[in-house]
Amino acid sequence: MSILDEISRLLGAAPEHVSALILSGAGGALVRALSLPEESWTRRALHGVVGAVSAIFLGGVAGHLIDTLTGSGIYAYLAAGFLMGEGGIAAVHALRRRLLPTGGKDNA
Repeated sequence: MSILDEISRLLGAAPEHVSALILSGAGGALVRALSLPEESWTRRALHGVVGAVSAIFLGGVAGHLIDTLTGSGIYAYLAAGFLMGEGGIAAVHALRRRLLPTGGKDNA
C-alpha cells in the first residue's frame, strides 16, 4: 500500500469536519508559505507545517464557534481551517501572549 493510499484511507475514515480542517488548513498554509517575505524555502515550509497543524487544532475550536453563531455547518470548518492555516503562527503567538505573559517577549 502506498503512502497516498494510506492518506486517502485515513481521510475517508475521519469525520467530515476533520477532513475539511485538513484540506482547508493545507490550502491556507500553502497561501502563507507562498506569500511570506522569507528568502529561505525551509522557513516557508516550516511556517506552512505550523499553519496546517494550527488549522487542525485551533481551527476545530474556531469552526465550532463560527458554526454555532451562523449555523453554516461544514463551511464554518472550511473557513476556520483556512484562516488558521494561513494565520496559524500569528494565532499561536497571540494565544501564548494572552495565556503565558513573558514580560513582553515572545520566545518563538
